Amino acid sequence: MPITQWTVPQIVKQVMGRTQNRARGKVNFDPNIEFFLGLDEFCQEKHYWWRRKMLSFSTSIGVQNYDLSSNGTGQANAADVVEIEEMFVVNATQQPWPWSVPPEFNARQQIGAVYGQPNIGQSLPRNGYFLTPGNFQQLTLANPPQMAYTIAGTYYAVPMVTDTTVEEIPLVPPNLHFGLIYMLERRIYEMLYGQEDPRFQVSNARYEKFCAIAARTKSFSQQEAIHASTSGHAVSASGGRGAWGTRSGRI
Repeated sequence: MPITQWTVPQIVKQVMGRTQNRARGKVNFDPNIEFFLGLDEFCQEKHYWWRRKMLSFSTSIGVQNYDLSSNGTGQANAADVVEIEEMFVVNATQQPWPWSVPPEFNARQQIGAVYGQPNIGQSLPRNGYFLTPGNFQQLTLANPPQMAYTIAGTYYAVPMVTDTTVEEIPLVPPNLHFGLIYMLERRIYEMLYGQEDPRFQVSNARYEKFCAIAARTKSFSQQEAIHASTSGHAVSASGGRGAWGTRSGRI
């Protein structure tokens, strides 16, 4: 039997019932929008393993900017990318363009990446990548590639859903859907009564406990199965040193 999961309408309906539908009468309040905003907030609480995804795309000669949210052949197809962990060239060959793409920048390297041309000074690094300021899903390569490469990498995802008619809960594993009730409930109580209200504080405590549970949930792909066993006779010892200055015992 396939694994089933809860849906957004089911979670919203349950939370509205738990809060006595007091948010229904609020002008311009949409519980579905609140759900997806809270979902983005929850996903960014920690680097949960289930947020970690892979991407790959093809470069074009002389092109520095790539929209990671673009779909199609040779595109990254990563509309939920918000934070790149690591990137590298898959099919790199002995070319002047770097074999690997450094994943991090310090302030000095950021300047070198943004301007990245010899006329700024040879002392500034001119290789690497960064997500373009003001367009965070656009990847900019500091140097235009001299060949067509395949670039792959890992990143942390956030749903960022803006279509409130979506019913399937994105990204979050089904075994953690139970806590999304606390996520939405706390946001509604905060809106209705403020953070000093006991109802918000109780719900917020449940939410924080849920975040801790979600962080402890392990990725099956990263676990090791270890089995140890013994066979034969157990080992025992008795007595002290024998007459000849050696230890005596039995096995």
